[in-house]
Amino acid sequence: MVSKVSEYEIWRQEQFEKKIGFFPVFSDFKPYMKKLSPGAISLYVYFGLHANHKTGEVFHSVATIANFFNKSPRTISNWIYELESERLIERHQQKVNSVSHTYLVPYNWQSGYLKTEDDFKFKFDQIQF
Repeated sequence: MVSKVSEYEIWRQEQFEKKIGFFPVFSDFKPYMKKLSPGAISLYVYFGLHANHKTGEVFHSVATIANFFNKSPRTISNWIYELESERLIERHQQKVNSVSHTYLVPYNWQSGYLKTEDDFKFKFDQIQF
């Protein structure tokens, strides 16, 4: 019989070998779990699983996300607002009536690495969109 630890090790190794995508959630995320609604946390994970692994960029429309979660676009917009308010994501619309580009913002930059909001804005401004 395979132990639970071995079962997990085997599962993890198989996922890596199959090159199944994953999204790490680091322990620095823990304080956000108290601040965000369960829906906003689910949306953050959704963005992480669909993001370009090099750029952290996602191109899903609110309608697409609402369909996935079986929620109204307004609910998704509220969750997006929560994530933006905590500076976990930034959204930029390239053209009028086009899908917004959502960027995952490294949350550990905000807790210690960058000391002020101006430092954060300076660092984020360095990213090419």
